[in-house]
Order: sequence, then C-alpha cells, then structure tokens
Amino acid sequence: MHEGVADTEGPLEAAMLQFLRMSKTHTTIDQRSSMALPPEALEALGVEAGAELEVEIVGRALVVRSVEEARRSRDFINAFESILSKRRGAYEDLAKGPE
Repeated sequence: MHEGVADTEGPLEAAMLQFLRMSKTHTTIDQRSSMALPPEALEALGVEAGAELEVEIVGRALVVRSVEEARRSRDFINAFESILSKRRGAYEDLAKGPE
C-alpha cells in the first residue's frame, strides 16, 4: 500500500493507486516524434489502441485525454462560465461580506 492511502481498497482508492502507478511510467520519443503509450496508460484513459486522443500542452507538460473526456471537460467549463457570468453580481456582493 502507498503511504497516505487507506488499507481499504474501494473504487476511489483503486483509482488513486492506479494514478500513482501511472505517474511513474516512462516512454521515449522516436525519430518521427511519436510516443508509444503502455497498455496501462490506455486502460487508465479508458481507450483502446487506435483511439483518437486529445493532447494539450499545459506549461511544459502534455495532458492526454480521450476525446470523450475532453468534450465533457469543455462542456463543464462552458456551463461553469455561463453560470458565473449570469450570477457575477451576486457573487461579488457575497464576497464583500455583511455591511
């Protein structure tokens, strides 16, 4: 068991352990600038060989997601921004605190 993870292994703990294991996976870039993902990475992403992935550069890191996960993320951000813009005045009033 990894340090800081409980001995009981429910779905959340299993996902955390899988993340911890995957964060230590190394690969190389070949002459065509291609990178192979190990089977464990494909499993963690919920995709199979040949699936289309979205690759995003964040700082000096690559974020690789399934196209479906990327779509869900964009939908969430769009919904959040819509709610924030509609309620911005109320949130600003709350942030000021009681008068």
